[in-house]
Amino acid sequence: MMILVTSAAGHTGRVIVDKLVAAGFDVKATDINPAVKDLPGIREGVVADLTRADEIDKLIADVDSVVEIPPLFVAEEADIGRYLTDQLAAAHKQFIFISVTHPILSTLRQHLMKRDVEEHMIYTGMVKDYQYTILQPMHYMHNFNPNVVHETGAYNIFYDINTKLSYVAPEDVGDVVVAVAQNPEKHNKATYELVGTDYASPVDLVALYNRLTGEHAVAERVDMTEFLNQAGIQNVYSRDAFRHLADTYSKWGLDGNSNVLRLLLGRKPTSYEDYMKQQIKF
Repeated sequence: MMILVTSAAGHTGRVIVDKLVAAGFDVKATDINPAVKDLPGIREGVVADLTRADEIDKLIADVDSVVEIPPLFVAEEADIGRYLTDQLAAAHKQFIFISVTHPILSTLRQHLMKRDVEEHMIYTGMVKDYQYTILQPMHYMHNFNPNVVHETGAYNIFYDINTKLSYVAPEDVGDVVVAVAQNPEKHNKATYELVGTDYASPVDLVALYNRLTGEHAVAERVDMTEFLNQAGIQNVYSRDAFRHLADTYSKWGLDGNSNVLRLLLGRKPTSYEDYMKQQIKF
């Protein structure tokens, strides 16, 4: 079975690719980043632009299933997801969509994009014979990189450092993707929130890091414009989406319930402490 993973050269994409390869799937990986060609274990790596219909058509022609990780803060995100839905439904192929927890939140532009894709998938599934599953992961744990904190002595973040969020380990999401890909019929038309058990602020994460390492790192809020410029983010839509994210997190935070993820994994979701221990490389 050949399965396509989009945005495969990103952190979550690499984890999902590794999990699928380890489970015995033939993986075709695509990304706009040329590094996608060097992912270990894949059958094929393709550099492609998902805003182009002709490139999407070529990508999905020889696969049985698609895992779409939407490109980060791209204005065409909803259009890409709807086009993929239409093409996969017409070909009766499985679609695993990596959405986000709480896509109905109106202050988060990237959430609303995914809400629109989910709606289109559901409507399409009621009139077309194709299998789909919507996965809604929470804020990923890999956004806190302990090795960078070790080098710099600080966790720099662009929202209120006392805001509490829920989190999920990307490896747990990868395990769920494998389970869904292995049994499309069982998970057909399902929507699953994927939320871990931790609820913590940047200050809390740094305190955990210091307890594990004996160091004295600090959490620091950075200026949004400075962050965007340093990250090379100049697209006007992307900059605005990041600002909406920072404002929402700072005012409300983000949380969810871990029951669904626990049931799907058949075990307790990975804790942030265990995840951080696995990631520390010094």
